[in-house]
Amino acid sequence: MTEREITRREALAAIVATVVGVVGIAVAFFLPDDDTPPRPGTETPGPSTSTEGPTTEPGPAYEDIRDYGAAVDGKTDDTGAILRAIEAASPGGIVQMPPGTISISGIDTDGKAIRLGPENANLTLRGAGPGSDGTRLVLAEGHEGVHGAITIESKPNESLGTVRFENFAVDGQKGKQGENPGLGIHTEAEGTFVMRDCHVTSWRNAGLKLSGGMDADIRYCRFDNNGLLSNGGHDISPNQSRRPTNTVIKRVLCSNSGGVSIDVGQNNDANLQTVLVERCVLLDSRGSLKISTENNSTTVRHTLMRGDDGTTIPVKVNPTDVSIDDVTLDNVLIDGGGWPGIDFPCPGRLHLNEVAIKNIDQNNQERGRDRGGIYTRKIDFGDSGRVSLHNIGQNDDSIGLNIKEGGGSIAEVVYGGLEDLGITEGVEIQKRTRGAPLEPDVPSEDDVGPRANRPDTPTATESQG
Repeated sequence: MTEREITRREALAAIVATVVGVVGIAVAFFLPDDDTPPRPGTETPGPSTSTEGPTTEPGPAYEDIRDYGAAVDGKTDDTGAILRAIEAASPGGIVQMPPGTISISGIDTDGKAIRLGPENANLTLRGAGPGSDGTRLVLAEGHEGVHGAITIESKPNESLGTVRFENFAVDGQKGKQGENPGLGIHTEAEGTFVMRDCHVTSWRNAGLKLSGGMDADIRYCRFDNNGLLSNGGHDISPNQSRRPTNTVIKRVLCSNSGGVSIDVGQNNDANLQTVLVERCVLLDSRGSLKISTENNSTTVRHTLMRGDDGTTIPVKVNPTDVSIDDVTLDNVLIDGGGWPGIDFPCPGRLHLNEVAIKNIDQNNQERGRDRGGIYTRKIDFGDSGRVSLHNIGQNDDSIGLNIKEGGGSIAEVVYGGLEDLGITEGVEIQKRTRGAPLEPDVPSEDDVGPRANRPDTPTATESQG
């Protein structure tokens, strides 16, 4: 028996666990991060007789792309081999991609290299890890039109069930493509999209764009170097327009985006997006979070938003003449930005608790650095908790709060060298305290992103989390 045969047989032993984990995603979707369904066994009870033991259910199809002609040499176009493996594994099977660089191309297929449709329902695409020694899908250079690596498509009310991507990287080589947008992974479908331990990098527009009506559960992933300053592309864009959807983003690392790390909604006047961002690290981009009119409710918990010299507004709305509905920031550190830390010049509801804002409004010279740490118009703060404001403007020469036509209350505002908190029109500040910044419970960069980078944590296949 060859090493290859041994590897495939060992992999088959894990298939039933994967299938039950896919079914269990509905249970785990909104559970706390460490709550995952029990690991399934490989046996199911058979008929209740004294002479028959348990029976083994057949697993789904398991297809290795090398069996369909993939060279995995970084030069040969392996798109056709991947599509043949997908066809053989569908519906409900697993397509395995080995370690190495896998070249794909959409030049001959309207820019879209790999397409999944309803015939590929409940499919899993699995690699051998997203790191340098793992599985890396690389889009060939020279795409002049709109392009992308993987597109998931279906008509309205036509579900793909649960589609899973696990343990691979997707590289768009944005500097080697034409001027049109590039989307790493694009969903224009219905069902549920699950992503674990993946790395999406170097796409001209969005790393992951969620359109249509797919719920999404994205954990332990990394997004970097997506978008351009000229087009404002983003790392993750929940922009569904067909129906109300739920998107969960947990323990994800985003950095160096040309736009923002997470872009919720588009310009349609509909309340469609419910988004949870939890225990994430959002670094060194033009912004961390953008809200627009399709937002229904966005909650950010236990998350670090750290800017650099290119960061303008960490938390903002676009366009500015709309209602944002509900936004909650709970245990969030906003550190660094040229303009206000939170800039919502529009109606809506904002709940803050244990939010520390510092090193903000640093280079807003065209507006006199007077926008402040928090800038809002017609925002209701509800019963917000504690907020701290430090180094707002250069040497605290800006104002802490710039709130007009507001409502609700803030339990306590802690501030440092500011002469005064500023404008608090319509909002009750129950306690004002000079003191040190709050210390929200947020992760470090080493705590998030693909688990393959942290050997003390289980892989996606092991935990199904």
